[in-house]
Amino acid sequence: MTRTSLRARRSAAARTGLRGGLATTPAAMFKLLAAASVLALASLGLTAVPANAGPIVDPSTLQPPPPPGAECQADGQWIICHTVVVIDIVNGSILDFALPCGTIYETIHDDRFGIRWYNADGELVKRFVSQDAQGTWSLSPTGVEPTVTITFHANWGEVFTVPGDESSAVGSLQGDAFTVRAPGYGVIAHIAGLELSDGSHRGDMRLIEDPDVAAELCAALGT
Repeated sequence: MTRTSLRARRSAAARTGLRGGLATTPAAMFKLLAAASVLALASLGLTAVPANAGPIVDPSTLQPPPPPGAECQADGQWIICHTVVVIDIVNGSILDFALPCGTIYETIHDDRFGIRWYNADGELVKRFVSQDAQGTWSLSPTGVEPTVTITFHANWGEVFTVPGDESSAVGSLQGDAFTVRAPGYGVIAHIAGLELSDGSHRGDMRLIEDPDVAAELCAALGT
C-alpha cells in the first residue's frame, strides 16, 4: 500500500508547520498557525466532560463531524466530543520523499486521543489531540531487518476563528514530533520542541533532507 508517510507529517514540520491530523486516514495533515499554543488552549477553558454533562448529541449533526466512534454530550454552552483514532499500517511504501538507497516501507501503530468543543450551533470551535506512535522503517517491502525505529509523542491544539471552518484553524504542536533511531547509531533524525506556522522551530531539529542524515539512515538500513 502506498501512502503519505509519517515523515511527511513530521520531518517537514519545522519547515512547513505540518502536524498529524485527527482523521480516519494516516494521510491527514492540517496547517498550524502561530496564534495559539496548547497552553493557550487551556486558558480558553478546555476541560473534560464532567460527570453531570447533559444529553448525548448525535455526532453526525456537528460541523465538521468528529471521527467515527466519537462520544458527544451537551455541557452548558458547549457540545464536547471525546475521540479515539487508531491507525495501523503494515509495510506501507513511502513515495513522497526519496532516499539515495531506495524506497522506505513503514510499519506503524498510531494512537490519537482527542477532545473537541463545538458551540451551541454544532460548529467546531477548538480541539486538542495527544498522539503516541511507534513503528519501523525498512528497505524491504516485507519489512525485514535491518530496520530503524520511528516514534513520535506530541500534543497539538487548535482554535477556529470561524466556527466550523477547519481552514480558519490557529494552533501549534509541541513534544517529540519525530525521531528515528537505530542500534549502533543512536538518534539519526529528530524534531522536538514547539512548531509554529511562521516556520519557526524552538527545540531540536535534525532533518532527513540533510544529506549527512540521509546517508546515516541508509547505512543503518543496511546499504
